[in-house]
Amino acid sequence: MTIKKSFVMSIILFLFSVSYSQEVKSLRSTEELDSLFASLKGKVVLVNMWATWCVPCVKEFPELLKLYRNYKESGFEIIFISVDDKEDKDTKLPGFLKKQGVDFVTYYNEFKKPEDIIGYFDKSWGGEIPATYIYNREGKMIKKLIGSQSYEKFEREIKEAL
Repeated sequence: MTIKKSFVMSIILFLFSVSYSQEVKSLRSTEELDSLFASLKGKVVLVNMWATWCVPCVKEFPELLKLYRNYKESGFEIIFISVDDKEDKDTKLPGFLKKQGVDFVTYYNEFKKPEDIIGYFDKSWGGEIPATYIYNREGKMIKKLIGSQSYEKFEREIKEAL
């Protein structure tokens, strides 16, 4: 009976880990970003630049996930781009995403020059995080939010864009 219980417990743990498995893909070029945005044409897209070491980023992360879950059926997508240190990509990042219950692809910034990704989103952006950019269904940036925001602020902006 103990072997059977142990086996069943192993299966349950495996299924739980699979149901919350996430993939972290590297972003290395503006062409990759162009391709990603092209695949989301027709949807309202929120891009959030963040890191596990950034306290305000970690604080607002669950709010963004809640927003995504509440509006994904309405044509809303979220793109998380981690700017964590390279050594944290394979250690801290996957554990954090799993703990948060992220079950979709997230991205990791591997641009050779930080100014390239900064320029892609907003040439006047100084690189502060969290940084959030909202795009309408046509792919045009309609809102930039620098610094931590409340769920209510995010929701107001997404509802307006939808």
